[in-house]
Amino acid sequence: MRIGDAYTGPEMASPAAWVAAAAVLSIGLALTAGAVLWQQRQASTEAHVQQQHQMERLQDDVVKRLTTPVYGLRGARGAMAALPGRFGREAFDAYVESRDLAQEFPGVRGFGFIERVARTDLDAFVAAHQREGTTEFRVHGSGQDPTLYVVTQISPFSHNFSAWGIDSGANPIGREAIEQAIDSGEPTLSSATRLVQDPLKGPGLLLFLPVYRQGQDPGSPTLRRASLQGLLYAPLVVNDLLRGVAEPASSLLDLKLSVRMPDSDFLPLLATRRGKTLTPQEMADDTLEDAQTVETSHFTVSGREFRLDAALTHDATVRLLGLSGAGLELGGALLSLLLAATVYLLAAGRSRAERMARGMTADLARLAMVASHTTNAVMITDPELRITWVNEGFTRICGYASAEALGQLPSELLHSELTHADTVEGLRQAMSVGMGAHAELLKRAKDGRDYWAEVEIQPLHDGGGGLTGFMIIESDITARKALQAQADEARQSLQDLYDNAPCAYYALDSHGRFLQINALGLKWLGCTADELIARASPRDFFSPESQTLFDDAFPRFKREGRVSALEFDMKGRHGEARRVSLSATAIYAADGSYLRSRSVMFDISETHRIRQQLHQLTLDQEAMLESDLIGIAKLRDRRISWRNHALERMFGFAEGELLGVPVRQLYLDAAAYETLGALAYPQMRAGGRFRTQQQMRRKDGTLIWVDIGGIELPAASGDREGESMWMMVDITQQKAHEARLEQAALHDALTGLPNRMLLADRLKQAIHSAERNGHVFALAYLDLNGFKQVNDNHGHDAGDEVLKAVSARLQAGLRASDTVARLGGDEFVVLLSPTPAPAEAEPVLNRLLDALSQPITLASGAQVAVGSSLGLAHYPVDGRTPDELMRHADEEMFANKRAGRMRTTTRRG
Repeated sequence: MRIGDAYTGPEMASPAAWVAAAAVLSIGLALTAGAVLWQQRQASTEAHVQQQHQMERLQDDVVKRLTTPVYGLRGARGAMAALPGRFGREAFDAYVESRDLAQEFPGVRGFGFIERVARTDLDAFVAAHQREGTTEFRVHGSGQDPTLYVVTQISPFSHNFSAWGIDSGANPIGREAIEQAIDSGEPTLSSATRLVQDPLKGPGLLLFLPVYRQGQDPGSPTLRRASLQGLLYAPLVVNDLLRGVAEPASSLLDLKLSVRMPDSDFLPLLATRRGKTLTPQEMADDTLEDAQTVETSHFTVSGREFRLDAALTHDATVRLLGLSGAGLELGGALLSLLLAATVYLLAAGRSRAERMARGMTADLARLAMVASHTTNAVMITDPELRITWVNEGFTRICGYASAEALGQLPSELLHSELTHADTVEGLRQAMSVGMGAHAELLKRAKDGRDYWAEVEIQPLHDGGGGLTGFMIIESDITARKALQAQADEARQSLQDLYDNAPCAYYALDSHGRFLQINALGLKWLGCTADELIARASPRDFFSPESQTLFDDAFPRFKREGRVSALEFDMKGRHGEARRVSLSATAIYAADGSYLRSRSVMFDISETHRIRQQLHQLTLDQEAMLESDLIGIAKLRDRRISWRNHALERMFGFAEGELLGVPVRQLYLDAAAYETLGALAYPQMRAGGRFRTQQQMRRKDGTLIWVDIGGIELPAASGDREGESMWMMVDITQQKAHEARLEQAALHDALTGLPNRMLLADRLKQAIHSAERNGHVFALAYLDLNGFKQVNDNHGHDAGDEVLKAVSARLQAGLRASDTVARLGGDEFVVLLSPTPAPAEAEPVLNRLLDALSQPITLASGAQVAVGSSLGLAHYPVDGRTPDELMRHADEEMFANKRAGRMRTTTRRG
């Protein structure tokens, strides 16, 4: 028989060598069997201790994460107690914004407040909240219970708007936790449920904290229910809340964390297998009951029972239990075999052993060269974890040279305060029992730079199976971590965008039924996802006209793959109608068959309403702007930048002739132009409207009266600044008509003198002026003598001629400040205002009497003469009112007429 290897070649076996080798092998195997039994008992005990430690650490971490949000809710309750009656929506939002939810309370979607309301009081309850300013407040998702628990405040609102106004008591899970919190007065967690804010993110939990009036716990369930003010609550997203909690133990344990449901079954929230987190579907089918090392722990958090099942992973079982014995057994067997082989080799020949040793040394040299030049960092430590050797990759990654690293502990040399302590502890626990481990750690380089490293640790053993140290291989994954963080952030942002976008996102199958829909779409339709997915179509919520449009468009959409800006009238189950705009693209399979739609729907109700109003307004404006009655001009820097045809016709210009023309051209003079500008523009810039009546000039120079009004146009952009709109109406004929009416109303038709009405007004003005200034005035009452004979002898036309001549002579003998009026027939009144003294009126009146006594030549050539009797009254001697003065002058006139006096005399004293 011959044996050989790569180093020595074929060689004849020695019988003596075989005998010696067999004896050594038998003794070694016997000793190995005894050592294996002892080591397996030790390994089982150590594995149980490690498992218990990791379960306790995991349980403590879960309890901490579930109870931390309670402090935030208690802070809000304290703020409510400190600000009674003033802790409204603004104060609540301010409190939540003051807390960094992502850092302080991971997994908390927000904070909210729930109010209890009887169903009979629901309408009044909603109306009261709408009066407080939240006009869009509605109660939705209500069940059939007589008592509702309505979410009236929720913040941040943008992430939780779908929960605003929901009846939390309609969900049996939520109602059970709410009533437990009210009766106990303690923070209470609900069982697992689907959050309306995140219907697609898996299970969630609701944390409730009761708030009682006067901020104090009444002490008994009955009193607590009676004095309830409401409940503060926080929706918890389980996936976010428990993210990373199992990582430190994932290399050692398979885990399953469950929560007790109302039906007493446990619903899994988190499960890991061999370091991988299971999906909800995988968790439902997974069990640890058959695992050899399974242990179960029950614990309660905020009134909710949780169960933690844990068992050693397959790899850990092999390392701690199987390999502990198997390794020793294999090591012992190998050692025995090695000793036997050594004996054999010694017996076979020293030269062959030397050649084998040289070959093994060459292999080790090649391995050392590979380790030295790899891009990864490689460290070898002693059993106390102190570095004994590093490669060049270690220096390239962390910056420490070999001399600086030797003798150091990696955990101290590369420590960063940002390093996750639980992960480090997990690695330390694995290495303490001689196991390998794998993890990702944040470390700090020599230059102070933090970097991420993927760490793989393998134990090193000597030929006898004893632990000689560890080989640690590190890969710099900082760039990968950064990309992963960006990807996670982008994925989360996309999910938030999908859930909270200001539009409805959804997908339809080939039958037009919903496959997926976001939170806003559910709110519009007034449904839950379970009510819509694979059960309903958008068509079910459209008006009959819109259903016809959908029936025509959907088959065409599946063929063509795209549709854009289709408008439908839609009404949700809660009765709210809206106008929506739909755009979609189709997704096809490899064979070209339709799979699903990618659809987006915008609420354009307000846009549609405004569009209709704008259309009608445009029609109305076109009708108004082209009116033949009103001239309209738009001015920029007082130049005409737009005008209608009515303006050109009003001022006598041809079409287009006024464009760009300074508006100064339409005014009488520069003074009128400047005056109107000084009055109008400050008023318009202050937001007012200016209006006046102005005399203006046409192109041919003729003057017209214009009713003009202007406003400043809003400056929606810089191009509109300084623009104004003016509307003008030609009121020339109206002015003339008013003048004629005024003349007819206030003047005598025959003589043109002021009549009795105008005289009364001027007499009042004279009295007011005399009272203010302290002067006097005179009032004379005249009656013609001989006027009746003129009418009798020459006719009424001759009498009219005499009255006109008398009126002219009276006007010619008076000052501009005096007034002469005809009362009727041959009666006249003269108002002399003011007069310095009563005696000074006598000369004026005597001159008038002399003028009236002169002959009058009629149109017929005949001459006639009339005289006048005159009565005089002075203010304030003869009266202080118009009636007193008129009566005194009339009496004086009749006294003079009876006495035959034609002159007036002024009384003395």
